[in-house]
Amino acid sequence: MRTKKLIVVIFCFVLLSILLILFNGGGNQNDSIKNIYTQTHEHLKELQVNLRVASDKKLEIDEKYLEILGFINGSSNAEQLSSLSTSSSSSWSASSSSHFQPSSTIRTALSNNLLNFNGTKTTFSIVTYVQTGETSSVILLLQNIANKLPNENIVLYDLGLTSYEYKTLSPYCNYSSAKCTIVTYDLTVFPSHIPDKRMMHAYRPIVIKDALLRSKTILFMENTMRLNGTSRDVYDLLAKLTSKVYNGGTKSEVTSTSTDTLSSGVLGWSEPTAVSTRSHPKMFEYFQTKAEEFIFLRMIDLDAIFFTDSKVVSDQILLPWIKCAFTLECLDPIGAQSNGCKYNKKPQYRYSGCHAYDTSALNIVLGLTWHMDHSKYSIPKEGENTKYIFSKQSLSQSSRILDNRRRNITDTSEHPYSDE
Repeated sequence: MRTKKLIVVIFCFVLLSILLILFNGGGNQNDSIKNIYTQTHEHLKELQVNLRVASDKKLEIDEKYLEILGFINGSSNAEQLSSLSTSSSSSWSASSSSHFQPSSTIRTALSNNLLNFNGTKTTFSIVTYVQTGETSSVILLLQNIANKLPNENIVLYDLGLTSYEYKTLSPYCNYSSAKCTIVTYDLTVFPSHIPDKRMMHAYRPIVIKDALLRSKTILFMENTMRLNGTSRDVYDLLAKLTSKVYNGGTKSEVTSTSTDTLSSGVLGWSEPTAVSTRSHPKMFEYFQTKAEEFIFLRMIDLDAIFFTDSKVVSDQILLPWIKCAFTLECLDPIGAQSNGCKYNKKPQYRYSGCHAYDTSALNIVLGLTWHMDHSKYSIPKEGENTKYIFSKQSLSQSSRILDNRRRNITDTSEHPYSDE
């Protein structure tokens, strides 16, 4: 299927080239046509790379993207982001042995992405993102956090708001917290499937990586989530996150400092569903493993999850996760889909026909990193001595609630959480 797509793109590319020659001759080309020509050429290159990677089953990522995302050898994440913000526009080095010349588009995107960062790394932040059409949902999340955690930092990633939506949202950010920051993050410098708003969510690991450049520990939340618990619940979980002890293997098996071995760096909530049930079998091939290895590993979701900045998290979790996100055939194998789940298959750990894209990739990475022991990085949503402190509110519910508030109408049945 992807081969057919490549043939169609090549045909369009050739046709466009002929039209440019016919209508422009030897004169200057129109800027808009030049942009189309450049973008088509870039898409063609992406498809060629994806087809080659699909045949090799290897995770590869262009070095310039590693540079943009802050994977720089020999410095902490805080130093990385600080160095990016002061980098020369003429040259930029990923390491002492490799250099590349960023294009003006990349330099502009980097400049935009580094706005609102003063080089100071905060201790803890709540992180979320918003795309066009989602302002009502994120407004209610900001209000929810302001009520539950009024003294904590909020980092809100703008992934494509219109100017009107930004102006509408900005006052709510300023009102909800004195430490609320909107980061307008430009995804256009990455491969074309990264900003895709479908279920792939290829941008989520990018948001989390960038947030960990700005903060030592983050609570990443989808903007549809609401915090039901108290601030004490959150702080207890933070303590649990930093006290989790790595007991499997030796220090040589997990390349880290002595501090890193005290924590897995990730804490989420697990469900009884096995990773093999929600992950397309072809995804496992890119991680040089098999689905059968994951039949007893519980799946965690990305609705709400804690991350800490450490070498283990950066090198062994975020890096392979992002490599998969940038490799279209890994993230979205041929035949993958997000609906039509059939959980009645026997045995239940068989692939359900329903793929979780970036969530599946993260779970595979976590399983490999922590030797299939989900207790190292998760707690069950349901069970004895456990408490799930979040609830979900759909975008339509959020829109209705805000509309009712504007008309001074109260309907408590629409609120999935209580502020009591």
